[in-house]
Amino acid sequence: MSAARRPADVPPAGQPDPKRSKPDAPAAFDIAQTMADRVAAAKKRIEALNAKMANPYLSGTGAMPKSESPAPAPVPAGSSLSSSVALHPLLMGDSGGQQSQEKNEKKALRDRYKTMAPKFTSVRANASVAAASSSPSMPSAPAPIMNPYASTPPTGSPAPDEPSVRERKSRKMQFARPGKYVAQGDALRNEIKMEALRQRIAEASKKAGLDSEFDTLERSLKRQPPPEVEWWDRALMPDGSSYDDIDKAVEWVTTSEDSLITHLIQHPIPIPAPMDKKQDERGLMLTKKEQKKMRRQRRQAELEDKRDRQKMGLLPPDPPKVRLANLMKVLTSDAVQDPTKVEARVRREVQARADKHEQDNSERKLTAEQRKEKEYQQMLAKERKGLYGAVFKIKYLSNGKHKYKVRETANSDLLSGICLFNPNFALVLVEGVDKSIKHYKRLMLNRIDWTEQARPLGEDGDADADGDGDRNGAAKRDDDEDANGEGLADNRCELIWEGEVPERTFKMFRARHADTDSKAKEWLTPKWEGMWDLAKRWVWQGEDL
Repeated sequence: MSAARRPADVPPAGQPDPKRSKPDAPAAFDIAQTMADRVAAAKKRIEALNAKMANPYLSGTGAMPKSESPAPAPVPAGSSLSSSVALHPLLMGDSGGQQSQEKNEKKALRDRYKTMAPKFTSVRANASVAAASSSPSMPSAPAPIMNPYASTPPTGSPAPDEPSVRERKSRKMQFARPGKYVAQGDALRNEIKMEALRQRIAEASKKAGLDSEFDTLERSLKRQPPPEVEWWDRALMPDGSSYDDIDKAVEWVTTSEDSLITHLIQHPIPIPAPMDKKQDERGLMLTKKEQKKMRRQRRQAELEDKRDRQKMGLLPPDPPKVRLANLMKVLTSDAVQDPTKVEARVRREVQARADKHEQDNSERKLTAEQRKEKEYQQMLAKERKGLYGAVFKIKYLSNGKHKYKVRETANSDLLSGICLFNPNFALVLVEGVDKSIKHYKRLMLNRIDWTEQARPLGEDGDADADGDGDRNGAAKRDDDEDANGEGLADNRCELIWEGEVPERTFKMFRARHADTDSKAKEWLTPKWEGMWDLAKRWVWQGEDL
C-alpha cells in the first residue's frame, strides 16, 4: 500500500530524504492515512448493517443505505504537508457526518422490530408508514357523459365512444319487391282451384252413393222453424191459441181460474241486513265530575245559541221571571197600584213553571216497557263478560213467604234456573251474570230467616175476643210441624256449588216437583243432573257423617 501510494520523488525506506528538512512530516502523513482507513471501515460497517436491516416490503428510503461519497484519494506526502495542514473537505464532511450516521444506525435498530407494512395501502396508518416511492399521479376527471335526449348538445365535440343524439330520419320511398302482388294473386287462384276440386269430389261421391255423410251434415245444419207458441208461454195461453190471439190470451190469464197468475202475492222471507246486526259503539265512560263538566258546557252552548237567535229576531224574548222575592224590584209601579192582583199573578206563573218542569221530566222518563228493554240490553252486555251459576240446598221450603222471595228475586235479577221440591229437601239452581248471582247469594244465605214460621191464613192484627185466632194459629203450626216431621228450628240453606258456565241452560226461572231421582234429573237436563247427586251426598254443616 505504501509502495503504490508513495510518490516518485519519495526515496525508499531506509534512505534519507535530502529535500525534507522538517522532522514532523512523516507523522502527519501517517495520521491522515489512518483516519482515512477508519472512515472507510466505518462506512463499510454502516452499509452492512443497513443491508441486514433493510425491509424489502417497504418502498420508502428509511431502510435503504445512503449513497456514499467517493472514497477520498490519499493525500500525497509533499513538502508542504505538515502537522498544521487541515483535513480535506471530504474528510471533514465524513468526520462531521459521523454523528448523523450513528443516529441512523440507532434508528435502524429501533425500526427493525416494526411490523412489515403490506404491499398496498389500506388505511391511513399504513399509508403513513409506507411512503410512496414515486409521486402519485392524480386521477384524471371523468369526461362528462352527454345526454342523448338533451335539447341542445354540450359544447365541444363528443368522444367517439359516447352516445350521440338520435335524430329522426326522414322516411324514404320504398318500392315493392318484384313479384309481391303476383304471389298474392297466385295464392288466391290456388284457393279457388282447391274449392272447385272439393266440389267435384263431393259430386262424384253423390253419384257413387256415398252421400249419406253429406246429407247428415246438411240435416244437422238445417234449422227448424219457430213454433207457434213457445214452451215458456204455453202455460199462460189457452189451448189451441197462438201469438195472433194475444188479446184473448190476456183476457184468459186475468179471468180464468186455471191461469197460473192470481191476485195472491208471495212475499220473500225478510233477511236481516248486515248493518242491522252491527251494534252501536259504546261511548266514552266519564266520571261524575267529567259528566257534570260536559253537561255544563253543553247547556252554556245551547244558551248562547238561543240568545243569538233572540238577537236576530228568530225567537221571541223570554218573559221576565218574577218571584215573590223580587216582586217589588221587577214590578215597581204595578205592585204598588194593586199588590194583591200582582201577587196572585206571580204565584200562577211560579206554579206554571213548576208544572212545566214536572211535565218535561215525565216526558223524558222511560215507560215500563222501555225500562225493561233497557235492563234487558244491559243484562245482555254483562252476559258477554261471562255467566255464572249457583246451586243451593234447602232443608225445608214450605213457607209461602220464602217461596215468593226465592221466585221473585230470581225474576227481578234476570236469573234463569229451576227450583225442585222433593220430600227430603229442596234444590234451587240459578244462572246469570256475576252481579245478580252475588245479590241472590246474599238473599239466600243472609237475608231470609229460614227458621221463621208461616203466618196462619186467618191471623189478623187484632186478637179475637174469644181466642179463636190463637187456637187456629196453634193448630196450623202443629199441622206444619207434622208435615215437616219437626219444626223449622233446624231449617237451613247452604251453597253447595258455584262457578262459571259457558251458556244458559234454562230460559226462565220456574218451580217443579220431583218425587223421584229420575224425574229430578230429567228436569235438571244432562248438563246439571250431577248436581242432584251432589245434593243427596251433601252433609249439613255441623252434623256428623
